Amino acid sequence: MPKILEEKDRTQTFKEVKIEIPKEEIDEVYFKLMREIQKDFVAPGFRKGKVPFSIIENKLGKTYVFQKVVEKALDESIREYISNLQRMVISINNIKLEAASYEKIVYSVALEVEPLVDIPDDIQVEIGKIEVDLEQEVEKRFSQIKDQFSSFQEVQREVKDGDRVDIYFEIKDANSGSLLAGGDNNVYQVMAIKEMLLPGIYEHLIGMKKEEEKEFEIDGPENIEQYKNRKLKVKVKVSNIFEKRLPNDEELLKLVNYKSMEELKKDIKNVVQQEKENLRKDLIFSRYIALIKEKVDFELPESLLKREKELQRNNFLEILKRQNRTLEDYLKSSNLSQEEFEKNMENIARENIKRAIIINNLLRKYGITLDNLEIEYYLKNDVETQRYVFELSQLKLGQEEINYRLSQFVIMKKLKDEISKKVKVVYVEQSSASK
Repeated sequence: MPKILEEKDRTQTFKEVKIEIPKEEIDEVYFKLMREIQKDFVAPGFRKGKVPFSIIENKLGKTYVFQKVVEKALDESIREYISNLQRMVISINNIKLEAASYEKIVYSVALEVEPLVDIPDDIQVEIGKIEVDLEQEVEKRFSQIKDQFSSFQEVQREVKDGDRVDIYFEIKDANSGSLLAGGDNNVYQVMAIKEMLLPGIYEHLIGMKKEEEKEFEIDGPENIEQYKNRKLKVKVKVSNIFEKRLPNDEELLKLVNYKSMEELKKDIKNVVQQEKENLRKDLIFSRYIALIKEKVDFELPESLLKREKELQRNNFLEILKRQNRTLEDYLKSSNLSQEEFEKNMENIARENIKRAIIINNLLRKYGITLDNLEIEYYLKNDVETQRYVFELSQLKLGQEEINYRLSQFVIMKKLKDEISKKVKVVYVEQSSASK
């Protein structure tokens, strides 16, 4: 094992180490390297893979071989040192070779590292009480499940609230008569729900019968650019009317694969309680992180800050691109200068890095690790994890990326669980908490 001769923290984010690699480790590296070269080495009079090391060295040159041994020994010892450091190493700088022979290698290296943060144990968190009428919420979720499995049947009556209606329509400017939408003789499906229609249309649609036609005027809504500040002339003709049919209890049980309503509602109740508990832990965690940011000051690694700022900038430019806008368009509409925009990106980067460093230090503080059995437990028992896995399945990701994201998600859940147990929490009324 490499010997640490000297170890100094120059700043919170820069560390200098002097390391000695002993003869036995250099010998091990030498034999490993030579065996690797030997596999494909060819020399007259010897079979491939059987050429003696001495001949290989003479052919390649002893200086060349020794240089490769030193490079490999340095690489392996730095990796070993970093793996035992238990801190994120951001960059490796200024490797200086001070002594090099087959007897020993001595070198120094400068490492840019994340800072160690001394997190106080006396932080008290205040959050609002989470009030949930459990029985009412269970019935609400139950109704939502029934609605998911609803079907529509054609009816011969007037349109009622909640119906699905097939219509022909056209919308014109009432003053100019110019066509703004529809008028193409296509059939459109709409829901007879007030919030889902242009203001004023719902009141006219309710009560209409199949093949009935109506013409009326409404004010154009302000939130739709092509309609605002206009008087609209609307023509609607009903083609078909469909009534929503909810499954009865027996049908629903078959659809969701449950044996009884009691079993289904029990599971719904468990989900609601889990969601309430997860929300409580999220609130505690968010407030706890915010308080640590206020109370603790530490240095941010410059290269990490630079990379994060560039990432945030590129992400923002990508969003603008999808909106068919340029950065110049955005700066003009937001009344920002280029310098102000760059400062905003830097502030976001600083907050992200500060949060990440605090979380890494909390993981160390509470000894949070993760194994496959724990991931399996959360997959089977935690609703939030199950939903996250479903979200991941909708993305076009490789299995390795899915596994990584899932492990990060679960380890954060473990940290939130631990903090909710260890941190002192004061629950206050919602009105007080929001002041």
